[in-house]
Amino acid sequence: MTDKDTEKENSTGKVDSTEPISPTELRTAVRFPVRLPVQIQADRGVESAETINISASGMLFAFERCLAKGSPIEFDLKMPAGSLGMEKDVVVHCVGRVIRCFRKGEADAEIAAVIDRYQMLS
Repeated sequence: MTDKDTEKENSTGKVDSTEPISPTELRTAVRFPVRLPVQIQADRGVESAETINISASGMLFAFERCLAKGSPIEFDLKMPAGSLGMEKDVVVHCVGRVIRCFRKGEADAEIAAVIDRYQMLS
C-alpha cells in the first residue's frame, strides 16, 4: 500500500514518504475528466456514484447526497484497459476522506475526496 498523502518527490527526484504534501500541492495535481461508475463505502454502507474527475491525490464524484467533511470513504476504481494501454482492466482500491461537498440540487451533490492510500488489486 502507498500513502499518497505522505509521498513527495525530493530534490534528488526520488519519493520521500516522510514529508507530508501540502494542500496546495494536492490541489495542483493534474485532474483527468473521467466518468466511471464507482461503489462508495461510506456511513450508510455501499452506495453507487460516478466519478467526474480523478487525479493522483483525489477525485470528484457525483453522489445522491452530501457527506460530512472528514468522513472516511473507501472505493474501488475499475480503470478501463484501453485508457491505460493495458491488456486488461485495472482495479485500484482507495481509502480516503471527504474534503468538500457541493449541493447540486435537492437530490444531487458533488463530493471532493482526497485519496490517503491505495492498492492495485489487479
